[in-house]
Amino acid sequence: MKKLLVWGYALQSLDELAKRKVPKVSLGEVGISEEFNPKKTHPDFDFPWSWFVKGQEIPPMPEKVYVCLKKARSVTFDFLPYGYNFFIMSARFLEFIKKYGFNYNFGMSEAIIVNTKGELLTNEAYYLVRIVSWEIEDEIVYPDLGRDEKGFSLEAYTNSDKDILLSPKYKYMEALMVSENLKDKILENFSLPFLYSLEEWKELNNLDSFWD
Repeated sequence: MKKLLVWGYALQSLDELAKRKVPKVSLGEVGISEEFNPKKTHPDFDFPWSWFVKGQEIPPMPEKVYVCLKKARSVTFDFLPYGYNFFIMSARFLEFIKKYGFNYNFGMSEAIIVNTKGELLTNEAYYLVRIVSWEIEDEIVYPDLGRDEKGFSLEAYTNSDKDILLSPKYKYMEALMVSENLKDKILENFSLPFLYSLEEWKELNNLDSFWD
C-alpha cells in the first residue's frame, strides 16, 4: 500500500500564506462572480451551480467565471481551495495532477483572475474546479478511523493506481491526498507546495493550540 501525504493549507499555515502573498479565502480576500462588477467584486457565492444537494440534479457550471483578488499584484498560487466544494487551479497544476491519477470530473469553468479594478493579474490559464464529495469513491484507508468517523487520522494509505486522490472525509475535503513517493516530483515542479504528513495536518489544524 502507498502511504499518503496531505497537500493543502492548514489552519495554522495562515502566517506562512501571508508571507508568500497567497490570498486567504477565509478572510474574504477571494471573490467569485459570473460577471465582473467593480461595485461588487466579492458577491455572495450563491449560484445554482455552487449550491447543490445529494439526490438532486447538479446544474452545469458556466463557461467562465471571474476570480477577484483583494490587494493582489500577481497570482502567487497554482492551487487554492475555495470552501469544501471548489478548487482554483492553474492549467499546469491541473495537467500535473491528471498525469498522476486525478481523474475526477464534476464540472469546471475557466477562471479569469483579476484585481478589484478588473485588471487581469495573469495571462496563464486557470480553472475553477468543482468537487462533489458524495460522488468520490473512497480509495483511502485510515487506520485510526472507523468507517463513518469524521476526525483526523495519523496515517493514510491507498492501493489505488492513482498517486493523487480526493478524500470524502470532512477533515481532508479542502486538500489533495498524494502518494509519499510523489513528494520529490512535486517539489521539483511547484514552488509553494504545502505538503504535510497526516500527523502534521492534525496538529496544524488543532483549534486548541491555534488559540493558545
